[in-house]
Amino acid sequence: SEELVYPVEYGATKEMNDASLNTTRIDPLSQRNLGIFKDFLHNQRKGCFSPIKVVHDEKIGFSVEALAAIPRHTLIAEYVGEVITTERSGETSSDSLMMLLDTGNPKTSLIIDPTRAGNFARFLSGINNRCCASRRKANVRTRRFVMDGKCRVALFTSKKIEAGDKLNYDYNAGVEGKTVEEWANTGFYDTSNFY
Repeated sequence: SEELVYPVEYGATKEMNDASLNTTRIDPLSQRNLGIFKDFLHNQRKGCFSPIKVVHDEKIGFSVEALAAIPRHTLIAEYVGEVITTERSGETSSDSLMMLLDTGNPKTSLIIDPTRAGNFARFLSGINNRCCASRRKANVRTRRFVMDGKCRVALFTSKKIEAGDKLNYDYNAGVEGKTVEEWANTGFYDTSNFY
């Protein structure tokens, strides 16, 4: 899927995704970048996708590789999947949850679970953010933003990627230095500190 999905059984509704309820202000995208994102969505609907492929390795599982060179700061995906409340996040076995909206309340804070309705973004390789060498491997970043009053999460390249390069992402960026309680309160994979 290339859309956020709001399954009734998980208690989250599209109406709950109200960016004005986020505990901190989410900086808006520039008009130029918002236009780029809308063009990106239009191109996807027409069948034009990022030059990537999902590959499987018996030792490490799924990963994502570039099919062609991708310039720095190129939009490659929107992080999508089923939207669930953080209260219900314990019911999923996914290791790829992404914070969408943090209201400060687990009953109304929202997380994206890409397990059943996600796209290739869920297969980006995670890095060990505890060492500098691993952090240097990260070549994809996220940006939470608001469009039409709703929170969204975009993924973009943080450096030039060559054909054949694996796309690596620091799933824990934004939570370094936080206590377990702070991490739990902000949900999984907080994107509020990304640029």
